[in-house]
Amino acid sequence: MNGKKFLFQIASGDTFKVGNFEFIVLAQNHVLGTTEVLLIDFWKTTKFDDSTNNYKNSSIRKKLNSDFYNELVNEVGTINIIPHTVNLTADDGRKDYGMCDDSVSLLTCDMYRKYVDVIDKYRITSDWWWLATPYSTSSNGYDYTVRCVNRDGALCNYICLYDCGVRPFCILKSDIFVS
Repeated sequence: MNGKKFLFQIASGDTFKVGNFEFIVLAQNHVLGTTEVLLIDFWKTTKFDDSTNNYKNSSIRKKLNSDFYNELVNEVGTINIIPHTVNLTADDGRKDYGMCDDSVSLLTCDMYRKYVDVIDKYRITSDWWWLATPYSTSSNGYDYTVRCVNRDGALCNYICLYDCGVRPFCILKSDIFVS
């Protein structure tokens, strides 16, 4: 097996590689046979969108579910990437943007809070990175402000048309081989 393991053998907080991607294991779900993972570094640095803080309609979502998804499919295959629902509740609790289903997404603020202890071991100090959570919604006068993670790991806000890092989140089947 040349140093390869099943993904389910990698503990939460540890890392693994598939192709050129290195991921952090956030959580194992042994009942479902899935593993929640986050890219350890930036896939790229880009704007969230030109005109909206609604992840569902954003250009970043389109890039994740086309460009990044296709790169990942080349490494693990379509069948091994599990679609998941992204809750787009704003940081102030507004639910205007609803939810969306993705194969690859950004973390939400709630997910970041849940996994901060794991993610903090792999803090990126070079730049801020995007989350899917809006600060508030258009109905409250906030069209552009998106939550992100600061260099020190704190949650902060940024305007959607500025560049921040992109750390893709996805759920993989746990019975694939990884390095």
